[in-house]
Amino acid sequence: MADDSISGKWKLDRSENFEEFLEEMGAPWIARKAAAKSSPTQEIVLNGDEIEVKISSMMSNNVMKFTVGTEFETEWSKQKSKAMANWEDGKLVMKENGANGEIVTTRHVEGGELFMIITTPKGVVCKRIFKKCE
Repeated sequence: MADDSISGKWKLDRSENFEEFLEEMGAPWIARKAAAKSSPTQEIVLNGDEIEVKISSMMSNNVMKFTVGTEFETEWSKQKSKAMANWEDGKLVMKENGANGEIVTTRHVEGGELFMIITTPKGVVCKRIFKKCE
C-alpha cells in the first residue's frame, strides 16, 4: 500500500557508506569525492500507481517515471538496466538488475525524515537521509 508521506521535496541531510556504494558501482575517485560533498534534492510525486522521482544535484539531474508493479528502464552512469518498484510494508522498494547484479533501493519516511537505503550486489548498505523542504 502506498505511503503518501514520501511525496514532496526533500534535501539530503546526511549519508552513510555513500562513497563505498559509488566505488562498488565503478565511479572514479574524483567523482566519488565530488558526489559525497553534494547535497542533492529529491522530489517525489505520487499519482496513484504512477510515480515520478526527480533527483537534482550540482553534478547531475535525473528523472525516473514509472508505474508500480511494471518493469521500466533506468540509467545510471550511462548504463541502462531494467527495474521494478513495488510497495512492501509501506516502503517503496525498487529492484534494479544492473551490470553488477541486483541493486535494491528502499524509500520510506520515519520520524519525519525520508530514508533512502541502497543495498548493492556485494552487500554494501548505503543510507541517505533527507529532510523535507519547507
